[in-house]
Amino acid sequence: MDELIQSDSPAFSLSLPQEDGPSFDEIRHGFELAGQHYLLTAGTFSELASRSPVCGLPDSPPWFAGFINHRGHTVPVYDLPYLATQERTDMREPYWILLLDQQPHTAGFLLTQIPSVVTDPERLGMVDAEASPAPKPLQPFLSEQYRALETTWFELDHRELLIKLKKTFYQPAALFE
Repeated sequence: MDELIQSDSPAFSLSLPQEDGPSFDEIRHGFELAGQHYLLTAGTFSELASRSPVCGLPDSPPWFAGFINHRGHTVPVYDLPYLATQERTDMREPYWILLLDQQPHTAGFLLTQIPSVVTDPERLGMVDAEASPAPKPLQPFLSEQYRALETTWFELDHRELLIKLKKTFYQPAALFE
């Protein structure tokens, strides 16, 4: 314990060599879904939860996976692949839960592939949602296109998507109209 106290004092310092690492102007997080790539909006707090058990909710829409306990907080989890493919994520297969925003606004998206780190994406312009190859339920929530890692990325406004999902919770068919 004394070592910990000492290490916080100004008199105790470690001389570690400083390495010049790569420098990035912007670091974003993204994910792949049904062959398309999506970026979170700039400045979004995100965290990858371990493969937490998801507690389903009876009679809920198929795109709502359920809830997880994350650090003592109940967090809703949405089956994002379902919105793209109309097939529920097989929870027996590997999956990740991408947590977005901080409490009390945290929500999770199920993903079947691990998210990516995208550095310095090049802005290509606004998305023409109708012409985009993105699944129809996600099109209204796409704002801009970017180029990075030799791939085109669509910026997804997850907050607006969550508002729509919450509004259609008791009318799930309305999401696909």
